[in-house]
This record gives sequence, structure tokens and C-alpha cells, in this order.
Amino acid sequence: MSPQWKVLVRLPNAKQHALIASILSLGFTFAQCAAQDTQTPENHAGFVPVISGGAGYIYNVNGGVPTLEPKINPVLLVPFGSHVLLESRTDFTAFFQREDRTTGPYQGKVFKTVDYAQVDWLANTHVIAVAGRYLLPFGMYNERFSAFWIHNLQDAPITFPIGTRTSGSGDGFMLRGVATQHPLYSIQYTAYFSASSNINELQSGRAAGGDTSIFFPRSRFEAGVSYQRFLQSRNINSVATYISWQPPSTSLNILAEGDYSYNGRGYWLEVAYLFQKLPVPSFFRRTQIVGRMQQFYPLNGGGNGLPHVDTNRFDFGLNYYLRDDLRFVSSYGRSFSSQGNANIWNVGFTYRFMFPLWPARKQ
Repeated sequence: MSPQWKVLVRLPNAKQHALIASILSLGFTFAQCAAQDTQTPENHAGFVPVISGGAGYIYNVNGGVPTLEPKINPVLLVPFGSHVLLESRTDFTAFFQREDRTTGPYQGKVFKTVDYAQVDWLANTHVIAVAGRYLLPFGMYNERFSAFWIHNLQDAPITFPIGTRTSGSGDGFMLRGVATQHPLYSIQYTAYFSASSNINELQSGRAAGGDTSIFFPRSRFEAGVSYQRFLQSRNINSVATYISWQPPSTSLNILAEGDYSYNGRGYWLEVAYLFQKLPVPSFFRRTQIVGRMQQFYPLNGGGNGLPHVDTNRFDFGLNYYLRDDLRFVSSYGRSFSSQGNANIWNVGFTYRFMFPLWPARKQ
């Protein structure tokens, strides 16, 4: 008799097949973990380590300056029985720009970052204890959508730096889980403390905070709030409120978040629609359209990764799923501010992969 990991996905049905491997790498943000007291069946595959992740290539033009961005993010998942999981994700991204920004040969370098390397212990049906380096659970974007093979638009929201200083990751401890679960709703929580670190590729800020949300499975609606206290240099409070809604029987996905900190406040609203359920030829049912609008207003001069002036931006994306694990991505955005307006173009592809490190045990 041993409890097994149980994962309940909060995603539109049309995208579940393409994203199931990625969900495992996101620290259970999209998941509710519970224990099932069942006997291990004879055909159980065993606890097999897995390599997952994504690879991609993005051609970006921002204000007339082109950038080439090949990238690969391997994710390692190593289970130790049914209660302990070691997981990590490393980001390898290259940035190449022309020598004179718009002319000349391309030059650049490859950057490597450890996004997370953590041990998760499923203590019981309500508590998962995490130790190591983890993604800061602030708002929706960092944990749920920062992986490039998941997010619908390749550029992060303007307010993304709020609550994710200094690197988007924390080094320390975290508790998370499902506080209560009922047929009509469930409530999840997260609490964490991160120490300051200047170690190469493991940088983090000293901070403490938490996140909680309530999810209504019948309507597929979630509302949540995050709080963080940054505890070095100037102590800063940051707050985020967010909603996520995938209306039943549709392929519509609506996300919205508002963020506030000492350096500024802003919001973003994103709507995505997959043509899967439209009465159109099968070729077009793999098409997804995306729209995002966002506004940011600096406070106390802005900074710390945020604009110094009022900024508005609108984005439109067109993605096409060649397969469940391979998609073509493209987007156009227009940024408006007193420092100048700019057009932002993105085009490329993303590929999601997953394979075991060794074969499952034979029957």
C-alpha cells in the first residue's frame, strides 16, 4: 500500500496533450497533489527518471533591431518512490545581434541559468515540502508560463519583474499544497523563504512571501493573490492579484493579473483561443490566436527591471500546432511610451520533448 502522485490539470482540453510533460516541471503550480491509498498494480512501470523540457528558436525584431535566440531548457525529473521527487530545469539561451545593431555580422554569446533544482517531499495529502532552488511563486506567470514551450506570447508581461527579484528564483525552503478540496472548489497555498545568494547561476534575493488561490472546477475559474516582502537593500512589499478562466466546452483561455510594488504598478490581460472546436477544416483547427493588452505606471522612478515612464503595450499572436509537441509561433506588438514607440516582432518554433532515462521494468 503506497500513495501515488496524482495530477489534476487546470488547462483547456485542447492543450493538455502538448503540455502534460511541462506541467511536471513547474513545481505543481498547475497541479493538485493528493495521495491515493491503492495497491501497486502488476503493470506499474516503476519510478523511472525522465528528461523533459523544450527546444526552440525565436527571431525577434524590437524597434528595428533583430535578435536571434536559439534556446534549450532540459528538465530532469527523478522520483525516489512515491513521496520524493528531485526536479531541475536549466536554461541555455543564446542572444545574437548584428555588430552595428542593424548591419554587420551577428555576434553574441550563450547564457546558462539554473531556473530551479529542488527536492519535493509529499508529506501528506495537504503538504509538499520543498528545499533547494525554486521558481518564486508570485502571480501566475513565473511558475506557470515562464517555460517558452508553454506561454502563448514569447515576451513576458511588463510587470514580470515585480515579485521575482533578483533572478526569478529563490534559494531556500517552501511549503505548498491543497488546504481543502471539495467537489465545488479547492484552495491551494504556498509559503516560502529565500536567502540572498551571489553564487554564479544561483543568484537570488532575500525574500519571504506566499500565494493562495481558490479554484472552481465546474466553471474552471480560479482567483488568487500573492504577497512578497523583499528583505535586502530597501525592504519592499509586492502584491499580485490574478484570475484564470477556461469556460467549459470551449477552447478559450482568459488570464488577467494586476501587480503592485514600490517601483510601480500595472496589469495585463491575455485572451487565447484555439480553433479546435470550430466547424472549419481540420487543418485550421490547430490554429491559435492570442491577444494581450497591458499598462504600467512607474512609482518612485521605476527601475529594478521596470520602465521609468508610463508604458502601454498591445500584442497579437498567431500560433500553429504542427503536432501536439511542435508549434510555429509568431506575434506582433506595439509599445507606447514617452521614450518612443516601438514595433516588436517574434517568429519561430518551439518543441516539447520527454523521454525516460532508462526503460521501464519488464513484466
